[in-house]
Amino acid sequence: MKLSSKCVLAVLLSVVLLPHVASSTRAGTGDDNALAVVTHDLCHHHIVMLGESATHGDGHTEAFKVALVERLVNECGFDSVFFEANHDEFINIARRFRTGQAVSVDLVSSAIGGLWKFDREFQPLVPFLLEKAQAGQISLGGIDDQLSQLGQDYANVEMVTELTGFLPQQQRQHCSLALHRRIYDDYTEAAPYSKSDRSQITTCLSDMQRAVAADRTSDLAGREERQEMISATQRWIRRDFTSRAELIVERERSMFQNFEWLRRQQPRRRKVILWAATVHISKQGHSKREGHTGVNFGLFVHRKYGARAFSLGFSALTGSYRQGRRDFHELPVAPSNSMEARALRGSGLDAVYVGAAQLGAMGTAPGAFFQHSYETLPWAQFLDGVVVFRTEQPPSSTRAK
Repeated sequence: MKLSSKCVLAVLLSVVLLPHVASSTRAGTGDDNALAVVTHDLCHHHIVMLGESATHGDGHTEAFKVALVERLVNECGFDSVFFEANHDEFINIARRFRTGQAVSVDLVSSAIGGLWKFDREFQPLVPFLLEKAQAGQISLGGIDDQLSQLGQDYANVEMVTELTGFLPQQQRQHCSLALHRRIYDDYTEAAPYSKSDRSQITTCLSDMQRAVAADRTSDLAGREERQEMISATQRWIRRDFTSRAELIVERERSMFQNFEWLRRQQPRRRKVILWAATVHISKQGHSKREGHTGVNFGLFVHRKYGARAFSLGFSALTGSYRQGRRDFHELPVAPSNSMEARALRGSGLDAVYVGAAQLGAMGTAPGAFFQHSYETLPWAQFLDGVVVFRTEQPPSSTRAK
């Protein structure tokens, strides 16, 4: 990777003057040098996981991550980009690429989902990803098995029709209706979703799995894709009526299984970027939260891949964020001994990067890396590095008011 003299200076400062800390002074956002040093630090890893607050409503973080993804692909050879998004939607996109069908920006945006696709800060990433994927330079994927997301017509409608189509005629309509009702929560107060309903769906999915395995009208890749869709749906349904703690752990486990399946589909691809909430990609979950056991997706990844994996968190000292579609909130006042205050103190800079060594040296301190509230934790046990902005702001939505 070729760096400008400014970037080289920033790297030297991070190594010599402030070990594993870097910052930037770009006019406007002040992110350029920070981006250069973060890119340099992440470049040699094989799995880079980019977090964000659990509210998914931080515009500065999104813009920084978009620029970082582009640099990691262009400068460091990352060749897979996965999202905390529906697994089946992206399997459909991969199949369309494989069979020579058209894939549009709208199709990729729909697969990524409503958490990001309406944000102006995020939108420039989609045509970039599509162009690279069409050229065969990257593969795309989603790791979440949850159905019923708004606007995901393949997973919610077309996939059901496709998979139930392998069943005998007399069973097809019954199973299609059962899955449709579960996906759209189409139950009444008098007849709510029950364990009996789940049992019917479980039987349908098992029968579909056998029917798809026995099918010889499609190629092996097509059968494997359909079997994976069914397996992911089975894991989603299996969590119904479980405790909150079990639901969280099994969802995280399923995301890791989906991640591993995606990696196996591209054996020559070696470097993955994952875009998700920090609660999922941290090196371990926060066990002190209600319903949490400390087991999360990031724990599974770090257990298997060790130092090849990197979890990057984000936070800000001041500003505001969006929660949901229209709720806007000010960030809480940062404690004077917080990670955010200490990282920025005396720098006069808009963004700083704190790498692994410095993060460990800062010890246990308040930080707001999981969500917009301060928690006192030994952050080096949860993250390999963090980016701290002086100011955060909500994303700019393109949705109609």
